[in-house]
Amino acid sequence: MPPLSFSTVGRWFIIPDAIKKETEEQGLEFDGRIHDVEHAMIAMSPIFAMCDRWDIGGLSTPLHPTTGNATIFTYDGFEGGIGISETLYLKIKPLWEKTLKLIDNCECKDGCPSCIYSPKCGNENKPLDKKAASIILHRLLTYLQLTIQEPK
Repeated sequence: MPPLSFSTVGRWFIIPDAIKKETEEQGLEFDGRIHDVEHAMIAMSPIFAMCDRWDIGGLSTPLHPTTGNATIFTYDGFEGGIGISETLYLKIKPLWEKTLKLIDNCECKDGCPSCIYSPKCGNENKPLDKKAASIILHRLLTYLQLTIQEPK
């Protein structure tokens, strides 16, 4: 089939090098961990944006040429966008918290369709690393707390 191409709205965030280094020092799969986070965030997004997980697309890469860093992208699956990405951007902290809770509370050992597997993954759900995904989300939430003060 020919590729599908359209303009839409998305959001991205980079993974600080310190987080990448930490997981690599622990012998964990870096590419898999950002892939897991992408999948689990998409799965949790309907809670915050009143959409279906099929309305959101995603991409994770250990080195994106534009950002120069490991980056996770998610985007509206509709031409021109329909407001999903903007809504999720404004709710990034609770989205990350809910995503972390999903991963940490799942009873599986290495990942399953209930936590990190995606029914629409173009990479056949490879590579994945559930433990590393938990670490990255913990660190991102810590980083967020250090860099952004919430209104009182």
